[in-house]
Amino acid sequence: MSLSDRPNSLVCCVIAAILSATTAAQAAEPASMQAISVAAIAPGTLDAALEAIHQQTGLQIVYVSAITLGKKSNGAPPGLPVAQTLTHVLEGTGLTYEWLDGKTVRVKAIGEARNGALALSQPEMRLAQANSPQSAGVGVGQSASDTPALTPEGSVPRADEEGLSAAGLEEIVVTAQKRAERLIDTPQSVSVVSGADLAKLGAVQFSDFANTVPGLSFSTAGAGNTQITLRGVTVGFDISPTVGLYVDEVPYGSSTVFNLGAQFALDTALFDVDRVEVLRGPQGTLYGASAMGGLIKYVTQRPDTNRFGVDLQAGVSSTGDGGGINYNVASAVNLPVVSDKAAFRISGFESHNGGFIDNLALSRKDVNSSDIYGGRVDFLATPTEALSVRLTGFAQDISRDGEGTADYTSQGGQPYGSLGQYRRFNEPFHEQFRLGSATVGYDFGPMSLTSISAYQSSQLQTFWDISSVYVPYGLCPCSAIGLPDRANTDKFTEEVRVSSNPGARAIEWVLGAFYNHESSRTSEYFQLQDLAGNPLPNNLYTYFVPSTFREYALFGDLTWHITNRVDITGGVRDAHNHQEFTQYGSGALGASLPTNSSAEANVTYLADARYHFNDHAMGYLRYATGYRPGGPNIVTIAGGARTFASDSLRSYEVGFKAATADGRFSVDVDSYLIDWSNIQIGAIRSGFQTYTNAPGGATIQGAELTLSMRPIRNLTATGAFAYQHAYMNEAEADLKAAQGERLPNVPRFTATLNADYLFATAGLQPTVGATLRNVAERNTSFDASVSYPQYRLPEYTIVDVRAGLTFGRVSTQLYVHNVFDKRGQLSVIFPQFGDRVAILQPRTAGISFSTKF
Repeated sequence: MSLSDRPNSLVCCVIAAILSATTAAQAAEPASMQAISVAAIAPGTLDAALEAIHQQTGLQIVYVSAITLGKKSNGAPPGLPVAQTLTHVLEGTGLTYEWLDGKTVRVKAIGEARNGALALSQPEMRLAQANSPQSAGVGVGQSASDTPALTPEGSVPRADEEGLSAAGLEEIVVTAQKRAERLIDTPQSVSVVSGADLAKLGAVQFSDFANTVPGLSFSTAGAGNTQITLRGVTVGFDISPTVGLYVDEVPYGSSTVFNLGAQFALDTALFDVDRVEVLRGPQGTLYGASAMGGLIKYVTQRPDTNRFGVDLQAGVSSTGDGGGINYNVASAVNLPVVSDKAAFRISGFESHNGGFIDNLALSRKDVNSSDIYGGRVDFLATPTEALSVRLTGFAQDISRDGEGTADYTSQGGQPYGSLGQYRRFNEPFHEQFRLGSATVGYDFGPMSLTSISAYQSSQLQTFWDISSVYVPYGLCPCSAIGLPDRANTDKFTEEVRVSSNPGARAIEWVLGAFYNHESSRTSEYFQLQDLAGNPLPNNLYTYFVPSTFREYALFGDLTWHITNRVDITGGVRDAHNHQEFTQYGSGALGASLPTNSSAEANVTYLADARYHFNDHAMGYLRYATGYRPGGPNIVTIAGGARTFASDSLRSYEVGFKAATADGRFSVDVDSYLIDWSNIQIGAIRSGFQTYTNAPGGATIQGAELTLSMRPIRNLTATGAFAYQHAYMNEAEADLKAAQGERLPNVPRFTATLNADYLFATAGLQPTVGATLRNVAERNTSFDASVSYPQYRLPEYTIVDVRAGLTFGRVSTQLYVHNVFDKRGQLSVIFPQFGDRVAILQPRTAGISFSTKF
């Protein structure tokens, strides 16, 4: 069988298995529940009826709080088993239920896909009763949604009217393993930043929330220009991504080295995002290549087929120390087309950052001002209870006037002030991103089939002033050298998977196939100025590389519930890729090459074991591997190997998640060891980059701890801490790294503390809160490196404060970010261009408004 035949053969096998199973019965009520007779359930609100069932039986009932809002129940007669009682209670409400496991059911809309099919982008789900032991499932690094969100009627609920009682912390359901499950049951380190958390932080882009997540680091030069690292898996300037990015079920961005994909991670607008899931550690079986450090998934709001609704958001702020005015506006409309069957959700957004970096060479202020704008059209149809179709179109543009970095000396000096740069060229940035996807699922009873088809395009235009680096070489009688760069990628992906539906079975499984085809085009050249500042013809360097990348993969995970307390999971992914590129170059430093190609096969593995001490305490062991694809190499006039190999990573993790019986306190702790071998690195040849591998590799040791608590009725607090020790195993000549030297951009310690208090009063219902963030010092390169000069980023600590009031339907928040106006040094993203330091936004004060109706 040829490689190209494999996915098609798998699909045929899957379809055959499905057709043979279509007459099978759905998951039965667990035997443990069949023996329980429920007393009479009185008519009243649906929430109260579900709570009564929970109190009598201990059954966990999980649901999206909005779907029960305002619904009444006719109750149920006494003496019925649990399943029949649920059926009576839900009769006439437009809702039904499904078993997630032997002790948990999920309430959902009639016609909504089963949990194993398309319910992967659901909003946070909540238990019927927060004070029960089962409800306290706050997991590793979780930012619980403790600040009350607006209800559909537009008013902030009182503490005792929230989807959960104020006594307990909110239950979170995540989709890290491509099936919905409680965060406390997930056998890996996962952080969840909910939509309410993002609003609380005033976050409109990635950098606004990133340093609140344990183990997550980033380097940036402004909106759209960011390199992301999880658990220290980086060598500073990465030649391709080590962290995977997903928008719902769709992987984003280039998988190759040719488009600087590592440095231009998706910086999506955060309005209408239900939550951000951060999965730490390699995700090599379910998510594939370039997720060796972990994965970040943006889960968007799904259309609601039952309720018309409008969300509005606006804000304005001012940045001190000569900075500009910032604003953001956004809206979303949920429009049911056929009740319980079809709906549209349409949203639009724009955010403007006024900037705060000044270019002294051109006498321009606030050159890092930026705009992010776009929108989403989302259509959901559930023509039958078994079939669900979701079609999504997403468009976003980012435009920035200049780079958001200041010029420092290698010793930390500030020749142009703490917020100044000296660039002889303007450095504009433009990115255009388009995504269309179709997610189709069908529930066959014992199993579900899911297909995700997506097409995306990204067009990137950047400009760097590299005069300070190349003019001293005397390459030409030049006063300035600029580097315009264009990088375009068109990408089609298809994933088909079949998975067992949740129920009382001992075995759960996922089996799937994945296909990826990318077409990329990268071009750059020198823009020259003579000594008088006039344009010069470019006879030094041009570069154009069209490339293609194709990947086929088969994957599967199987979980065996050995007992009610013990689970074990094994997984494997077999991936094959083929790449081609042609290099066109001209000028004294350019070179042309005929088409070069490469082909690779990679197998990654997963194994984990869980022990459930009870419903609210779980320990786990996890082993996982990951990789990045190698490929054909860029060759300069100084030469270089024709190909470079993939690197690989093995991770060993142990963790524990628990909560108190009343749901007031939770703890999440883990420790890990990562062995990273054959690391892909950039090698400099005559001032230009080619690619190679560092076989000695690196070791990363670390631990993460998250504490969440609600010690008194209206006070919530979280603490998130991370320790990382990442170092080279051997000396590496190309990196100029010594044995045992720390990996760049990896802080040894990070900490975030959050606290919010809701005053239990009628009317304005004031809230106050604060966030403290601390990041330890970091190196940006290796000490002996000449091509990437070393720069040490000092430790920084910042404090944000906020206060909120409610006026009828409108919720307002006043905030001050960076209260003490610290000049926190975030990163140096392109060390080959000198010490261009990204600086934390100076003190910024603002107000935001939001409403729903």
